[in-house]
Parts: sequence; C-alpha cells; structure tokens
Amino acid sequence: MSSNIDQLDMSPFPTMNWDDCEWWEGDISLAFGKDTGLTVTPHDPSVSRLPSEAQRDALRYHLEHGEHIVSAVLDAFQPYYSEMRPRYVEFLGDEVDQLMPPISTRDQLRELIDLRQVHIHPWMKSGIGYVGLQFGCTWDLEHGVGVLLHLARVVDIGGADVSFAWAPEEADDLR
Repeated sequence: MSSNIDQLDMSPFPTMNWDDCEWWEGDISLAFGKDTGLTVTPHDPSVSRLPSEAQRDALRYHLEHGEHIVSAVLDAFQPYYSEMRPRYVEFLGDEVDQLMPPISTRDQLRELIDLRQVHIHPWMKSGIGYVGLQFGCTWDLEHGVGVLLHLARVVDIGGADVSFAWAPEEADDLR
C-alpha cells in the first residue's frame, strides 16, 4: 500500500485512487483489448479499504486466463444476443441491421461490444471474488450490457447493471 491512504499500490492491481463512492478506481488492460476502467469495492471500507485476497485472486485469474474468459463471455453473449435481437427490431427500426445485425460468429459479435468497466466485487465463492464486466454495445447506447463472472463461468448476463448492481445468490457469506 502506498503511504498515501488514498492511493492503492498493491499487486496485481494497477495504481488506483480512492473514490468518494468508497471504492478504488483505476485503469487496466485485459484480453478484450484497450485500457478500461477498473473499480475494486472493499467489503467494508470502514474496517479496511484494502482489497481482499479473494479480490486479488479474481484479478490474477483474469490477467492469467484472459483469452479463456473472452471465449466464455462471447459464448454466453451469442445466445443472449440472438434472444434479444427480435425484441429490438421494432425499437431500432430501419437501423436494426446496422446496430444489431444478424450474426453467425463470435467475431461479428465482438465488433458490436466494447469493454468499458471492470468491477471487482467483495462477494466471493470458494475463496475467489466475482468480477463484473460492463460493456457498451451498438444496440443500446444508454444501458449497455453486463456480465457477472466467477472465474471464467458466466453467472449472469443482461443489462449493464448485472455487472455491478447486486450480489449473486450463490455467493458465500461475506464475513
């Protein structure tokens, strides 16, 4: 930890700054490509701001298994996208084929989403933290899409709030 209490300097995290929302903020580059925002939320910042070992292990896993995670996320997105597309046809109108075209490959889907934020949560299962990936997407600029992961397993997929808004029911007790 840095001597500055508002700055985190702890492996495997990049240098991060404490935010008024009571989480650490920084930037990271994962296998999805470009640098993206990173937030790490401590379980109880009034007790300790330091990320838990479960959170450090979750990020280490993402750094070491990036391409496997990309594959798992794209595999989960494909059926989700196919299910959502008919719902957006009327909403998108004439632009549907540009903003939400029919796809047949994961590479086509990858062109329609971009990772915007990574959330390292205080929730854990079997000693490993959950990670939320928040994406922008061409078909829903306002809400985007989100994935909640435990290791490379997609726990939930939906609107961007899936990546940051609530604890998964399967999580172990946080204490």
